[in-house]
Amino acid sequence: MLGFAVGWRLWLAPEPSERVESRTPEPRVTAGPNLGPFPGDLAPEIQLPLLDGGTATLGEHRGHRVLLNFFASWCEACRAEMPGVQAQAEKHAAHDWIVLGVDVMETPEAARAFRDEFGLTFPILLDEVGQVTRRYLVTGTPTSLFIDREGVIVERRLGYMDEAEIAEIINRVP
Repeated sequence: MLGFAVGWRLWLAPEPSERVESRTPEPRVTAGPNLGPFPGDLAPEIQLPLLDGGTATLGEHRGHRVLLNFFASWCEACRAEMPGVQAQAEKHAAHDWIVLGVDVMETPEAARAFRDEFGLTFPILLDEVGQVTRRYLVTGTPTSLFIDREGVIVERRLGYMDEAEIAEIINRVP
C-alpha cells in the first residue's frame, strides 16, 4: 500500500521545470459564468409543473430578477419566513421582480393548503420527486436564491430570513 501511495505521488508530482515558483499562471479564458447552483454561477434551467396547472421554467423569466425559494409546508422556518417573502413579492412585483416558490417533495394538496394558509400569490412550482432540489444542491429548507436579469445567482441563503433581510438582498441584485 505504501508503495502504491509513493508511486501515485511521484506520478502526480510536477516535472522539475514546473516547480519554478516565479512561473506566471496561464490566464483562464471563460465565455461567461459556469452553470451551477452557487453565487456567480448561471442558474440551471428548471421546468416544473405549477400548482394551478401548466408548467413553469426559469428561462421564461430571463430579463427579470428572480427570487427562487425552496420550501416545505412542514418546515417551521419556512412557515415563519413566508409572510415576509409574500410581502416582498407584492412590494416588488412592479419593480421587475419575480418570486417562484418551489415546494420540495410534497403532494399538490399539501402545497395548496400551505399557499392558501399564507395567502401566497406568487407561482408555486411542484418538485414532487426532488429533481430540481437535487440539481440546486438544496440541503435544507428554506433555501433562497436571488438571481439577476442575466440568470446569474447573486446570493444564496440557507435558513430563515426576516423580511428586512429579504428586502436588503433584493435591493442589491442588479
